[in-house]
Amino acid sequence: MSAARLRALLSRLLRDPAFWYAVSLTVAAVVEDTISANRLQQLMDWCSTNIANIRPGGHPVEAFVASAFIPQESAGVWPFFALSLFSVVALLGARRAVLVLAGVHIGVSVATEGLVWWRIHHGTLPASDAHMWDTGPSYLVVTALTIAIATARPLWLRVVWAVCLAGAAPSLLQGIDHADYTAIGHVLSFAVGIVVVVRTRRALSDVELEVAPGSITVPATPQ
Repeated sequence: MSAARLRALLSRLLRDPAFWYAVSLTVAAVVEDTISANRLQQLMDWCSTNIANIRPGGHPVEAFVASAFIPQESAGVWPFFALSLFSVVALLGARRAVLVLAGVHIGVSVATEGLVWWRIHHGTLPASDAHMWDTGPSYLVVTALTIAIATARPLWLRVVWAVCLAGAAPSLLQGIDHADYTAIGHVLSFAVGIVVVVRTRRALSDVELEVAPGSITVPATPQ
């Protein structure tokens, strides 16, 4: 590879938010492995998107942002899973990819914590669950993996991401039979990924129909 092509590739990589997100998760994994258990607990308490933190009297903005970068467990595997975001950026473009995945992270977190609030309010969960840890990139990464399974190129990457999601599924869906809120959140994230793929493919099909040779009208040449 020539130096010019290498520089172009590096420049493109540095402009891709998927690259920086994977780097951020790598740094977070190192930090979590380095700091003391007490510091780690304080970090998790602060960045979790639980009811205590995202209520108006808490710090919702900071919690929503920080929680996307601080895995609750298996911190070392998330940077690799986050590489699936490259496929999302390739499909949607950088800006739309960031908006969609940030929307998934916030929206699914709000939905699951709403479920926790409802269950606490009706007495099926203890009030202490308002302070439960709920942090990590899993909601948005599940959406990214789902999109990558359907759209990644080269095609062998689709197999890689399918194996990753299938391997993580038992952990991601743990407690689904008891309506565990994080498991429900992962199902919602998967559903959003499917919706994005279907809508994007439909939009591309519409564009292809518009530019099909039979649909183009050539203006008459002036006489």
